[in-house]
Amino acid sequence: MADNKKLQETLKSLIYAGVGYAAKTSERVQKNVDDLVKKGKINEREGKKIVDHVVTNAEAKRKELEVKLNKVVDKYGKAGINQIQTLTKKITKLETELEKRVKGGVAKAAAKPAAAKKTVKKAAKKAAPKKKAPAKKVAAPAAV
Repeated sequence: MADNKKLQETLKSLIYAGVGYAAKTSERVQKNVDDLVKKGKINEREGKKIVDHVVTNAEAKRKELEVKLNKVVDKYGKAGINQIQTLTKKITKLETELEKRVKGGVAKAAAKPAAAKKTVKKAAKKAAPKKKAPAKKVAAPAAV
């Protein structure tokens, strides 16, 4: 979302710079035409016509640029928002899955020591030699 705003601000700045440039150009054209009128190379009517033509063209180009800018912002702005929403959903899903795995792992890990102790005790009992009852002494047969 921040990137989208940044893009819009950058494009607006470019438009404003273009408008400023056009205004500056119009001022220069006006000055040059005034100089030509003073020198007698063109009359006032021709000078006014030239200045009006430059201003009209500059305004038309500004409007054309503005329309193009709005199309770009709409196209990429909407795409950007959709991408952000899709990624947010994926992140939420992955976080939920991760939490389940971590909780499941903790439960299993907690259950393992208790189960392991029982298993060790059982194995120890099986492996330990069984105690035999003391053998009865049998008396040797008497000599005859």
